[in-house]
Amino acid sequence: MQEIRPHIRDKLFMILDYENKGAVSEFEYYTVMKPWASFSATDINNDNELDVGELKTLIWLIDEEEPSEIRVQRDLKIMDADGSGTIDRLEWIQYLASPDPTVTFY
Repeated sequence: MQEIRPHIRDKLFMILDYENKGAVSEFEYYTVMKPWASFSATDINNDNELDVGELKTLIWLIDEEEPSEIRVQRDLKIMDADGSGTIDRLEWIQYLASPDPTVTFY
């Protein structure tokens, strides 16, 4: 796995340590690393962002059934905190690991 850049690592820590404990448990760590790996597996062009097609593949892999276009568009809108039209790795992790994915940490 590639080295995680310090600013990304710091943001990941903030997402994981949402209770401000100053530490991350093994459970919290794996809560993020499994989605991190699934993101990497579906980021076909390795740009660290998922477009609508890549997001559809990711949802399909997780749910084990093809998602509807409506579902993919809805999820994209929910996860896309910066309004870019794509999902970056931090938006994906925040969506899955945060108790309230609508709260933005960056």
